[in-house]
Amino acid sequence: MIAVITTVRDGEQALAGLADALDAQTLRAFEWVVIDNASNDRTADVARARGATVVTEPRPGRARARNRGVAATDAELLAFTDADCRPRPEWLAALVRRLQDGEPLVAGRIVVTTSEPPNPIERFESLWRFRDDPQRGWAPTANLGMRRDAFEAIGGFDARYRHIGEDVDLCLRAGAAGFALTRCPDAVVEHPAETERRPVLRRSFEQAYSLHDLHRRHGLRPGRYWRNPGPAIFGDWALRRFGIDPADVPPAERRAVLRVARRDYAARIAGSLWAPLRQKGLTLLSHRATGFRSDV
Repeated sequence: MIAVITTVRDGEQALAGLADALDAQTLRAFEWVVIDNASNDRTADVARARGATVVTEPRPGRARARNRGVAATDAELLAFTDADCRPRPEWLAALVRRLQDGEPLVAGRIVVTTSEPPNPIERFESLWRFRDDPQRGWAPTANLGMRRDAFEAIGGFDARYRHIGEDVDLCLRAGAAGFALTRCPDAVVEHPAETERRPVLRRSFEQAYSLHDLHRRHGLRPGRYWRNPGPAIFGDWALRRFGIDPADVPPAERRAVLRVARRDYAARIAGSLWAPLRQKGLTLLSHRATGFRSDV
């Protein structure tokens, strides 16, 4: 048996599409566990009406919520995906084949979808987001399968991750423990590109923020974007920093897409500045509290 684990916060509008995609799976024997992570809408009711096992995690945080979801099922195989994802019909069957063959951690393929024609934000997202790198030892939980024994052996997700990055951390800790990540291109999930500026900038800020922790814990490149602010201002550097060749952007859209890339990069500068400043502040508060207690 495999359980599909989905963490949702205020996602009642997105759940119907995911439920439809799960109903269309060629593999019929699975459990769907939805974690209502401090929602203010009808997320839990909608999920329950579509046959999901619903559990509640009142403290916001995807890592903690996913751990709660895994604890709510006895399934030996786990599949993680998000409320706004749309798995293709063979998704679960492909993941199960690899996991039953003994692979402890399996990453499927993520296809970014856009409207037609895409707006500049969608075009930017489609050109770089979820680009697969076989040399990379991690994959996003938008499409990730894992054996329960491997999950429990490494203690699940690290709930200390405040924003995002918990999936990177999970995969890297799994690899260090001998549970190698393998790719499964037949397990496909479609993920819509963002269409509005605000969620893109927030995600970019949080990604840069999380790199601070991932650098300290795993030695990943720290992402100190503030050391090189030029891409947020000059030329086409912002596109190239995301691995986008400007020639791949339709000429009529290039200026608008470049503006999106520059704003995205500026948000990363802010996130990479805030992370060490916050860490220093927390360290200072801790030292003061320790000194206060020692004086009592």
